[in-house]
Amino acid sequence: MTEIAAIAAHIARGMIPAHIYSDPEVFELERERVFGRSWVFLAHESEIPAAGDFVLRRIVDDSFIVVRDNAGAVRVHFNMCIHRGMQVCRAEQGNATHFRCPYHGWTYRNNGSLAAVPFHDDAYGGEEAFPRAGKGLIGPAQVDSINGLIFANLDPSAPPLRDFVGDFAYYLDFYSRQSGSGLELRGPQRWRVRANWKIGCENFVGDMYHTPHTHRSVVDIAFDTEDDGTELVVEAGMGSSDKAVGEDLKDVAKTTEKTAKDIGHAAVGAADRAGQGISEAGDRVGAGSQDAWITTKVKSELASKGFDPLRVYVDTDGKVVTLSGTVESAAEREKAVALARAVKDVASVTDHLFVGPARR
Repeated sequence: MTEIAAIAAHIARGMIPAHIYSDPEVFELERERVFGRSWVFLAHESEIPAAGDFVLRRIVDDSFIVVRDNAGAVRVHFNMCIHRGMQVCRAEQGNATHFRCPYHGWTYRNNGSLAAVPFHDDAYGGEEAFPRAGKGLIGPAQVDSINGLIFANLDPSAPPLRDFVGDFAYYLDFYSRQSGSGLELRGPQRWRVRANWKIGCENFVGDMYHTPHTHRSVVDIAFDTEDDGTELVVEAGMGSSDKAVGEDLKDVAKTTEKTAKDIGHAAVGAADRAGQGISEAGDRVGAGSQDAWITTKVKSELASKGFDPLRVYVDTDGKVVTLSGTVESAAEREKAVALARAVKDVASVTDHLFVGPARR
């Protein structure tokens, strides 16, 4: 049995026992006391802009459907049929008016209410014996949002989201309300890492110690001083981005052009509405390697010509670019290959694109 008191005593002395990253008993306690009681971020409202849009997200092993219903309300449903526990949604994202269980065909509206039960009369005695009203998909104990950031909590006795966040709401506002346009999240980009969740969490929430070494190329480019000695910090963002950031950074570029030329790179990114169209300079800053830089340039070029980055995928090995995913026509397929081939430093393009209808 894991001695929690002993672990706490180590931490109080500033030492973290290594075994907490692999101890199954510790993980079970985390599942219960951390993920089972905390507010967990699931999605951003910009990911589901239209009625019927949905994304699939998880809290540890539990799958949840985050959907905008036909009335425009944001809903979070436990991805489980109330009949026999089968998952009713297997797509990572899409648009649906209903979710149908593949096991027995029970069907739910996107607001979660039970819409249809096959052989309702014969198997269950119809509405008189088994009324559908009031039955439907189960939701988390609590759901709330801050500036479009959607959170869920599995504990009905947990404090409200605003109380739970406390003073950290200031930083959420600072990040997510930089302009009246708000955030638009495109993605997500996912990496599957064979490690305990705390490793990744610690790395991204506060481990700046590794930055000068692991990300040395970014540090060398992104930090410099103006002629008057004041510090200049220029960043290139990828993934989720504020719609106004692109124009703001263009203005900054006018005043930092001399510095950027001196260090051999233009260290200012210009993000477009989708957060994909960033300038060549910003790509070089954010990518940190030639392969990543070429990949980002091809993605940016395709996105600027209307190709959905969630349907067309780009991978680079040396100067060879591989395109995979789905396009709607043979003409689109040829266009995508031609656009990729025209990008600077691309030697050849391997085409693994599939022609098929758009996902609904």
